[in-house]
Amino acid sequence: MTLFDLGMYMAKSMWAFSYATASFVTLVLTGVAISGAATRNRSVNIVLCLLSNHLSELPLTIMFTDACFYTWLNVTGVFQESLLVRFFYYTNIITAIGLLYLFKRSLESREVGQKFLDQISKDRKKWIELPGLSSPRFWQQLLNPFHWPRDCTVYQNIPYWTQSEQLSAQKSDGWESVVDMALDIYRPNTVQGGDDRPVLFYIHGGGWTQGSKKLLSPLITEMISHEWVVVSIDYRLRTKAGYPTQLVDCKRALRWVKDEIRTFGGDPSRIIVAGDSAGGQMAAMISLTPNIAEYQPGFEVVDTTVQGCLGLSAVLNIVDLENYSHHDARARFIKDIAKRDGSPESAENLKFLTEHSPRFRIKEAGVPFMIVHGDIDTLTPVQHARDFVREYQISCTAPISYLEVPGGHHCFHVISSPRSWYVTIAAAEWLNYHFDASGRQNTQSIDNDGSQSGSIGGSATKRKLHVHDIVEWGWNT
Repeated sequence: MTLFDLGMYMAKSMWAFSYATASFVTLVLTGVAISGAATRNRSVNIVLCLLSNHLSELPLTIMFTDACFYTWLNVTGVFQESLLVRFFYYTNIITAIGLLYLFKRSLESREVGQKFLDQISKDRKKWIELPGLSSPRFWQQLLNPFHWPRDCTVYQNIPYWTQSEQLSAQKSDGWESVVDMALDIYRPNTVQGGDDRPVLFYIHGGGWTQGSKKLLSPLITEMISHEWVVVSIDYRLRTKAGYPTQLVDCKRALRWVKDEIRTFGGDPSRIIVAGDSAGGQMAAMISLTPNIAEYQPGFEVVDTTVQGCLGLSAVLNIVDLENYSHHDARARFIKDIAKRDGSPESAENLKFLTEHSPRFRIKEAGVPFMIVHGDIDTLTPVQHARDFVREYQISCTAPISYLEVPGGHHCFHVISSPRSWYVTIAAAEWLNYHFDASGRQNTQSIDNDGSQSGSIGGSATKRKLHVHDIVEWGWNT
């Protein structure tokens, strides 16, 4: 055997091994994506969730990649020479069936989202139809999983601290943490300073210790197209004091936005806070704890009320006494996030966890809520979202909408896919319904007699609802 022949043999063996490995991993992750299986190890769940989420949202892209790989192996003769490759070729047929099933599940989200939109359309008398297989927008979103806001001006890394807060943060956590106390503003090019457009105040997730304001979801792109001013914030991820430093930072950013956003065309009296995962928890806490001095040290007199909240795969119950999360979430939060001493089961720590679980602060709610959650989320259990919505319905007069997404994993909405865009369009219409394009807030609420009263732009209305104002599509209560 010549040196060239040896090199070719080694190269073909490498390709064969790579194909076998990729095929096996894809087969396993396809099974996880379909079943939503969870383990008792949070780290394993995170890895499985991140990887299976991509397969669930981009199944046709995975199939296309596999077809290209298989074609290459045919061209190079590896398929004909390798028994290993031929074996995994047949296992890939099973995987392909699973991926097609995942694609079908993503299309089911269209029906769920359309029912959600139909209810809003009845009230707005503006019918919205989600893009289907015949729509160019559907294929544009399917074939291009990457997105970036267009037709807007971005103002990056604007600090929101005061001088005393900067010095305090630098002393306790170092300069890198101070850099995290910044925000980005996305101003549509059609919006000018003083236009008073609604503001979407977005808080990224990442388990309170990771993530970045630069990781934009399709929701931000969509709201810019609706001429909303979008603010995406960072907060300190490495802090010695632990949580609720992150929540306090978010309120500091909100303080800055209320003072300065009119310069960028935003309306400080129409700020809707949104967030995903841990960011969803802080978004809900901001909505449920307006003007509470404990979470506003040094700016106790500042008004931190917001006009609405949108939670995406949000953490709504940190206590989790029912252990829906299947791992020791309480211990992790107390030890690693809040950095508190003592047992997570102690009365003091359970009280702390309860105080920071939106599920147990619902009675303080006074603004519209929308909760979006995937039905096979293995990191933030869907049952927590269901409990939150049910309790909100019982305890509050403010409207709440719930969109449970079939086949949705944790933070599925971060990836640009048909499912995420169906949810994004539905969420955008919900935002416009309550804070419409004319700049008038929908202040309707549910009366005790089941009728809906309030005003839109000053005109009084009172009518019977076609369905209850809570929208629970995809969830059999």
